Order: sequence, then structure tokens, then C-alpha cells
Amino acid sequence: MKILTFLIFSIISISVNAEVRDSLTVHGKVVDSDNQPVAFTNVILMDDDSTFIMGSTTDANGVFKLQNTDPQAALLKFSAVGYKTQTKPLESDGDMGIIELPLDNVVLKEVTITKQRPVHKISKSGVITNVSGTTLELLGNALDVIEQMPAVRREDNKITVFGKGTPVIYLDGRKLTDNSELTRLASKEIESVEVITNPGAKYGADVKSVLLVRSVKKHGDGWSVSAQAVVRAAHAWSKSDNVSLNYRKNGLDLFGSFAFDYARRYQEQTNLTSTNTGKDLYLLNSDITILPVSASYIANCGFNWQINTKHVLGMRYEFQAVPNSRSNWYTNETVTKNGASIDVVDYHTLWHRNNTPLNSLNMYYIGRFGAWTLTMNNDYYSNRNRATQDINEHSLTDGESTVSSKDYIKSSMFASKAVLEYSFGKNTLEGGYEYTNTDRVDRYTNYGNLLPNADDNIKEQNLAGFLSATFPIGEFELSAGLRYEHTVSDYYQSGNLVEEQSRTYNRLFPNIDFTFPIKDAKFTLSYTAKTRRPLYSQLSSNIQYDDRYTYETGNPLLQPEINHDITLAGIYNWVFFSASYQYKKDAIVGIVAPYETDSPINLMGYKNYDHLSNYSFVLSLSPRISKWSPRLRLNLMGQDFDIQTMDGERSMNNPLLFVNFYNSISLGKGFTATGDITYHTRGDMDVVTLKPSWQMNLGVTKTLGSWYFQLSATDIFKTARNSMITYGSQMKLDKWNYSDSQAVRLTVRYAFNATMNKYKGRGAGQSEKSRL
Repeated sequence: MKILTFLIFSIISISVNAEVRDSLTVHGKVVDSDNQPVAFTNVILMDDDSTFIMGSTTDANGVFKLQNTDPQAALLKFSAVGYKTQTKPLESDGDMGIIELPLDNVVLKEVTITKQRPVHKISKSGVITNVSGTTLELLGNALDVIEQMPAVRREDNKITVFGKGTPVIYLDGRKLTDNSELTRLASKEIESVEVITNPGAKYGADVKSVLLVRSVKKHGDGWSVSAQAVVRAAHAWSKSDNVSLNYRKNGLDLFGSFAFDYARRYQEQTNLTSTNTGKDLYLLNSDITILPVSASYIANCGFNWQINTKHVLGMRYEFQAVPNSRSNWYTNETVTKNGASIDVVDYHTLWHRNNTPLNSLNMYYIGRFGAWTLTMNNDYYSNRNRATQDINEHSLTDGESTVSSKDYIKSSMFASKAVLEYSFGKNTLEGGYEYTNTDRVDRYTNYGNLLPNADDNIKEQNLAGFLSATFPIGEFELSAGLRYEHTVSDYYQSGNLVEEQSRTYNRLFPNIDFTFPIKDAKFTLSYTAKTRRPLYSQLSSNIQYDDRYTYETGNPLLQPEINHDITLAGIYNWVFFSASYQYKKDAIVGIVAPYETDSPINLMGYKNYDHLSNYSFVLSLSPRISKWSPRLRLNLMGQDFDIQTMDGERSMNNPLLFVNFYNSISLGKGFTATGDITYHTRGDMDVVTLKPSWQMNLGVTKTLGSWYFQLSATDIFKTARNSMITYGSQMKLDKWNYSDSQAVRLTVRYAFNATMNKYKGRGAGQSEKSRL
């Protein structure tokens, strides 16, 4: 496959030349965001330097035709009163298809004509939120925008989709390996964000949600530069800086960026642990202070070559490193047994991690051959992680002691993916394959004789074939797909193959979507089958020492989880809602069980439950009232799940309600004020009961030419908590937690001729990277 891809790249780069036209009929149709024709649109044909060649206008049906004889013609510019101007590359066959013009706010003399651009619209398997031309483009960065998407939850840089877990995120078709890159993308550079809650067959079988971030497309050669600096003041100071460069000439983009992040955090925690061994009752009261510090950097470079309107290829290399990450844990723990005090233990735990290097390389090619489009991606990924843990203990009964361990993880992956698409009329057929080959080594050493060592090696190959089709029928649309996966996973311990822990799977994963209107509302009903494979860390056999009464481990016998999902979503004007039901077979759940019979030591691990059911409802309201743009989002999540606890069987069925109220107000002269309130009720998730929490955030932004400034304050009243109760078969852990959420952040960004590079590599083996 590597050789095949190399040959394709070589043949194209040698043999494809710019096409010379004797005479070419350029034609198409211009519509608005509601798919209505835009009459009398100015259509201008230009060369690469935007020099005028000839022009025309659309007729009453939005249709245009131009007879071009100039071989230098390369671009078409579309402009109409009340709409944003669009520039498109000229198709070699002259067929421009459907051109959509977004609505704009226009001022004519003393009369202001305003029409609000629709914020949300239903897409196949999800919802698209427009950003450009709305108040969302003034929020700051891409993470600030994504946080306000329907059914999306943000915790710091971590993004989850309600009921669908952690999404795979693409920026202009390129898979992101680090969400911090989203903090470096200005919100005003975003065209739209699409939340896909039922990904089709071309995505991995364990990809349950996808975010597609599309940037505003800009044209023009020359240099593009953007730089950003962020300072965060909380319990301690943190900072991050980045710079991006792009040079474009005659369809060739050369690009690179560098980002550095230095973070200091603070965490307070109180744990009250009750353990009933059947003979004795232990109570542990722990006061914990956590002080993490990390420094990391990311660099990338690459090229994108738009050979002509039919062929494009590129390569991108990324290097990531966390050379110095450490965390100090200070714990004071009192221990009672059957009501009598038996010990007081002071712990000082020092974690030191080194994640260097992480290498990621992507090569892609996209070619159009008539009605056929071929997309190929090859990826290589490698990473090394080193972690040491040193715990110094001082016990009133046992005196001083030290427990140490070292973990070394080496991972590598090669992946290849090809998608062949055929379009006829408005119908689309897609088919292709995806292949991944992964090798992960995990060597864990416990110093002393307290716990055993581990030497694990997992070698896994996955070959998938998929086919999908989309058929629009008037105002209706039907999509369906089928993915087949063959997986072979070999588990080695100390170099010896362990048959019991090795796996072979052959599975089919269907999906179907039906989109339909009811009067002015639009709905989509979908079903999809997905899998959730255990993370490689969850398959580990090592046992990690946390303290005298708590250990952690993986489970090499874990089976993949199969998830059947039914979702209904709809949009009417500025109202969006969705309802989902999931049935998880062999559900993977984190548990707490006794380490040994009659022992007060608890072991945190994972197991497969026969099944678990979840449901979720989302309601998002996004009106616009003059200069005020409020957004109210309600998310209700629940489950049907019973577990065995120290007090007997317990139903973990209390639903969670998340409330997010976002506000932005345009103050004029480039100023925008923001104010957000977030809240969630008490409720259950797996074996955990979350306690209520709320917070208020305030901010102000200012744009001044090429400069952007944002000053924000989070958790104004210091009310945010990550507190919960965890239930085990012989224990209950009641945790109170504050995680440094009260902070002030200043962002300064400068952009010169800001232009996103045209890189279109989508990557291969994305779900496998997430497991690693």
C-alpha cells in the first residue's frame, strides 16, 4: 500500500499539467442559505492575480453562463446586495454546480437592511452551526465557539458530546491530535462547526461523534502570519504562545507553526472513604493538595500543492513533546477501624512524566476523474512516554517508608485509508478501505516486593471495508452505510503470547439516516451501530500503588463494547432539539473492588457489564434580540443501571440536567461583552453520583484592525466543583474537589493577511490514535 500510494503521488506530480482551454462554457446556479435562487448576482471571471477577465449576472432563477477563451482564467467572484461575497476556483470542465451565498448585514445610505443569518441547520447525521456573520465569531477562539454548540460540553480543553463521548475533531478536513490547537484558531476565522452525532460507515466503528470545524476560505498569494499570546492568572501564573506562517504561490502552500505552553495549576480535595470488608469497617479521611506543573511544545510543517482544479496532494509532519511534567500530591490521612483510630499517615507523592517525542506524519492525495473522486491518506504515528512515581510515607504506627515505580510506554502505528466517491445527479455513492497496524509496549516496574511488575506488548491489525449511499428525493434525503471490520489483537506478556487475552473479531456496523421536513421545520432520524474498544491503558496488567488502601489496574480480558444508537433531531428557526437512546452491549465500566478477600485495600479497574442503557435530550434556543445574542442550552442525560455496593444493590438512575446560558452583547466600536452561567444538577453517570455545581464567567473582546484582545474571568464566585460519590462493591468514596477554576485570562492576537493553508489531509487510523 505504501508503494501504491508513492507511485500515485509520483505519477500525478509528473504527468498532470495545467489545462489549456480553447473555449469553455462556465455555468452554474447561485442560491441563498435557504436554497432559493439569488437573481442579478454579479459573476466575475478572474485570473490568479484577481485581474478582471469578463463578467455577467445571474437570471431570475439564479443561473449564469460565461463563454471563456482565456487560458489564465482561474477564479470566479460572486457578489450581491445583502449577501457575503464568495470567490471560487474555476472548475476545469466549467461546471460550477451550486454556489451558496451567505446572508450579510448591509448598510445603504441611511437605511439599514438586516436579516439574521440562520444559526443552525440540520445536516446528515448532525447539525451545522454558522459562525461567520454571527456573534459567535466574536467569542475569541475555536474552543469558545465549540463550547456553545448544541449537545457539546467543555471542561478546560476537553470536549465531549452528550451521550456520545469524546468526538474526533477535524479542522478543514484535517484530524486534530491536540485540542489546544483550537485555542490558537480565532473565532472570526471559522465559517461553521458541524456536530455529527451518528457518524457514517467511512468513520471508524468506534467513532461515535465527530466535530467538523470549517475555516473561512481566503484567496491570495504571499505571506500570512498570525501570532498569539495568552496569560492566565489563577492560584499561579500560566502562559502559552504560538506563531503560524503560511506562504502561497501558484497553488502551492508552504506552512509551519510553533506553540509553547507552560501551565501551573492548583487543586484542593477532601476524600471520605468508607470500606466494609464484612468483618471490619474502615473510615479514611484524607485532605489532599495537588500542585501540577507542565511545559509542552508543538511544531509542525508541511506543504499543500493544488496542481489544478482536479488534483491536490500534500504532506504534514508534526512533533509534540512534554519534556517536563510533574505533579506533587500532599496528603494527610487519618484511619479508623470499627470506630477506633489506628493510624495517621502523611504522603508526599511526586509524579514525573516525560512524553517525548510524539511524531505524526500524514500524506494525502485527492483526485477528481469525471464523476469520481479518489481520496487517499497514509499516516505514521509514534510516541514514547516515561513516568516515575515516588511516594514518601510517614506513618504514626509504621514510621517512614518509600514506594517507587517506573512506567515506560512505546507506541507506533501505520494506517492507510482510501475513499472512492461517485456522484450522479444529487446522489452519492462512497466506498473504501481502512487499515491500521499498531504495536504498543508497556513495561511497568514496581521497586520492592510490594506489587508485581508487568511487561505487556499488544500487536493489533484492523482491516475495514465500507460502503455508503445518499439519495435525495425532493425535500427528503436517505442515507445508509455498512462497515465491516476484521481485527486481530495479539497480547504478549514478557515476550510470550497469551492466547486467553488475544482476540479476533469480525463484525458488521450498519447505519441509516432519514432527513425530512414538516412545514418549516427539518428533522433527521438515524440509527447507527458502533463499538468502543478498550484503551490500551485499560488493557494493561500492571498494578499501580496510590496509597496504602488504594491500587489501580487495567483488565487484559476486556471485550469491546457494542453500542446501538437511535437519534431524532430537529430544527425550527432558532430552536434545535435532539433525543437519543443507546443500548450498550458488554458495556465497559470503571469499578472499585476488593484487592483481596477480607482486605481493606480497594482496587480500581474495569469490567464488562452485560448491558447498560443511556438516554439524552438536548434543547438549544438561539434567538437574536437587537445587539443581544442569548443562547440557552438544556441537556438531560440518564441511564438504566444497577450495581452492587457495600449497602446492597443500588439503582444509578437519577438523571443529570446541564444548563448553559451564554450571552454576548455588541457594544459598538469593536467591543463585545460576554457573560455565561453554567450549572448541573445532582445525578448518576456509570458508578458515580455527581454533585451539583455552577459557575459564572464574564469577558470582553476588542478588535482593532489586525489586532484582537480578549479579557475574561472564569468562575467569578469560585463555586465550580468536581465533587462526586463513587460506589464500589465494598466501599464508598465521597469526594469534594476544587480545581483552580477561578481565573483571569488575557489573550492578544495579531494576524497579517490571515490565510488558513489549504491542507486537506483527513488522516487514517484516527480512532486508533485516540486509544494510544
